[in-house]
Amino acid sequence: MDFSGYYSGLAYPAMFHRELTPLWLTTTVESLGFRPPDIDAGYTWCELGCGPGSGLAIAAAANPGGRFIGVDVAPAHVATARRLAARAGLANIEFHQADFADWLAAGHLPPCDFIVLHGVFSWIAPEKQRAVLEIVRRSLKPGGLCYLAYMSHPGAAPLLSLQQLLAGQPAVDAEAALHAGFSLLDRLAAGGAGQFVEIPGLAAQVERLRRQSAGYLAHEFFSAHWQPLHASAVIRALAAVACDYLGSATPLENIDAVSLPLGVQGAIRDIADPALREVAKDVARNQSQRRDIYQHGRLRLTEAEHRAALSRRRWCLLPAAPAPGAVRLETRIGPVDGAEAVFAPLLASLAEAPKSFAELLELPAFSGNGGVLNQALQMMLWAGWVHPLQATADLAACRRLNRVIAADARLGHEMPALAAATIGSGVPAKPLDLAVCHLLQASPQLAGEALADALQRQLGTAVEPALLAAAVQTCRFAGEA
Repeated sequence: MDFSGYYSGLAYPAMFHRELTPLWLTTTVESLGFRPPDIDAGYTWCELGCGPGSGLAIAAAANPGGRFIGVDVAPAHVATARRLAARAGLANIEFHQADFADWLAAGHLPPCDFIVLHGVFSWIAPEKQRAVLEIVRRSLKPGGLCYLAYMSHPGAAPLLSLQQLLAGQPAVDAEAALHAGFSLLDRLAAGGAGQFVEIPGLAAQVERLRRQSAGYLAHEFFSAHWQPLHASAVIRALAAVACDYLGSATPLENIDAVSLPLGVQGAIRDIADPALREVAKDVARNQSQRRDIYQHGRLRLTEAEHRAALSRRRWCLLPAAPAPGAVRLETRIGPVDGAEAVFAPLLASLAEAPKSFAELLELPAFSGNGGVLNQALQMMLWAGWVHPLQATADLAACRRLNRVIAADARLGHEMPALAAATIGSGVPAKPLDLAVCHLLQASPQLAGEALADALQRQLGTAVEPALLAAAVQTCRFAGEA
């Protein structure tokens, strides 16, 4: 097993990335006017670099009709992932310990409808990147989707030297090295180091990183091959294995009007080369991470097919949705205000009950204007306020996994989400949500003051009624209340 400079000390923390789940990807691709794989039929989904398997387990539990495969080089990650899947009784998931080059040489991977990687492509040696590309070339079905998230220029470029200072600290363990590295960065910033002076936002960027767990930071920065990538280079590398760039899995970034400064939109629109146009967008946003979607042979929908696909999609409100009214989106280019005339009726209608795109299109605010509605829903999807619904939902696997998640949280092993069958994904869950979930799983009849009292006994402190109500709403959405 060849780690080839990839960090293998501390375990990577439990993570959940909504953007790589099947329904999110297919909905985003449809919104862009392309034909995604049919996830109502059986499909195969593979994550390369799956870590401890937390996100993959949530995806598998919420999508029992799919086959889910996780591959990771770290034995501890694979052992943790297999144990989680076994405890939750997930029969549609499998994990393999393998280096990408070894996995490629062994030829184990079956034809896949989805191949996804989050972060790891930026952390591995060039020959391992080539192995990933060859896996995609050989195993991604025609029309299949590849999700590739990676650190990108120019936003991550200021971290290049800082990464060397963090990774190069002589220390007995990763925690000590990180402490020493951040202490050094603090002294440099306080002393007026030129990079901190020339890039005013760098100190805040470092402070945001400091708040991450040691396991996350070690995997992010201690790999010998850590390197931000240029979008144009990645797009061309995928094109060489017959995969076409479709757009971003961050839906807001597919809408130039709300993701690019107004003054640059015309100049960027005039760039003929699509790959260079993406680089210009990254410059405009000072992008530090990209979430690209590629298709193995671009399948563009006709206008009529696009309308039909959008019309069939059903949408629901998520627990984090605001009350109907004017909305503000905090984006990379600053706050963007959403028109009350558009978002208030949309939020109000979905608060009543889930609706199809066709039903929402009948609201007077849209007057049959599908383009405006499509963009509004994509903005709300990005914001975490709405989500497309599964055609069918099987709660059993999600409930088994959520019991494991809630029980583990009491032992200090927290997960960032609960599995939610109705949306084929996960719903963000804070420690309070998991505590409430554990209580309701054991005693479903608990409510009101009885629930508040039980929670206070468990936590040793009272919880504000509004916070408790929000936690109950999250549990209810996940099918646990």
